[in-house]
Amino acid sequence: MTGMDEQAEKRRLFAAIGETMFARGLDPSPENFAAVHAELAGAWAPPGTAIVPAAQARGRDVAQDLIHVARRQVEAFANVAASTREEVRDYQGDLQFGAEQLAAGAGPASIAALVGLTETMIERSRLAEARLEQATEEANALRQKLLDAQSEARTDALTGLSNRRAFEDRYAALSEAGVPISVALCDIDRFKSINDTHGHDVGDRVLKLVAQVLKATCGGAMVARYGGEEFAVLFAASNSAVTSRLVNASRETVAASPFKDRETGTPIGQITFSAGVATARPGETEHAVMRRADRLLYKAKASGRNCVEVDTGIRPPPSARARAPG
Repeated sequence: MTGMDEQAEKRRLFAAIGETMFARGLDPSPENFAAVHAELAGAWAPPGTAIVPAAQARGRDVAQDLIHVARRQVEAFANVAASTREEVRDYQGDLQFGAEQLAAGAGPASIAALVGLTETMIERSRLAEARLEQATEEANALRQKLLDAQSEARTDALTGLSNRRAFEDRYAALSEAGVPISVALCDIDRFKSINDTHGHDVGDRVLKLVAQVLKATCGGAMVARYGGEEFAVLFAASNSAVTSRLVNASRETVAASPFKDRETGTPIGQITFSAGVATARPGETEHAVMRRADRLLYKAKASGRNCVEVDTGIRPPPSARARAPG
């Protein structure tokens, strides 16, 4: 490759790094630049790995970037350890040689050489300690980034609630521990009409309102945005009467909340949701429990909306059977 070809290749790589960082929304920090450079230059990628398209999910891109940074930091630790080990080995050999000279009756020159050798080793140890301290600080920063990324991967960005993945993980943990489980599947009534009539900004506010109410009134149960306008509540309990009472309290609070269009001040009308409550049976899978809750939810919709249906013979209180106006 000629000098001109090398320059052109460097320019293409530099441009590709910039485009990739911009597409992923990464800050132009040295760490991010190094991580993307390592990926595109093939330092860490296995054979056949291509540049990640901008259309792929940002969460996956961030995870890949963190993996590259982690690998780089592991190598930094390994380099510090290897160089320190090599220096200590050399020092031990020189020290042994000096001790043998002193034992043989060597003069002041040998003593001076040993003093100089020791001073050099002390300085190298200080440098190694500084490199190790820097690598440790970077590792701690990476650990926090990994924790933040993990939290983001399990959190719904709009409502701040747990997402479906976090809900499923929590369900699995409770089930494995043998804890009784009840679930409530809640769906905002006529949500598409709200979006179509008042716009998605209003729809987002409605989602946040329902999320806040469920989280505040469900007795510390895990509340997750399950998808779209649907929320799932996970109770570590097998008492359907208590579970339905808490969900019904949320339903009543939402239905009683005044809601207006911020721009026009026009009342939007009553916001309601319907819910299905199911209690896990011995040996029943999560899929089966959620399917029963879903059927109960649609039964609530068919019954006129703004009500709670329960899978046992215990019925919710009479107020839970209230109907939305119209």
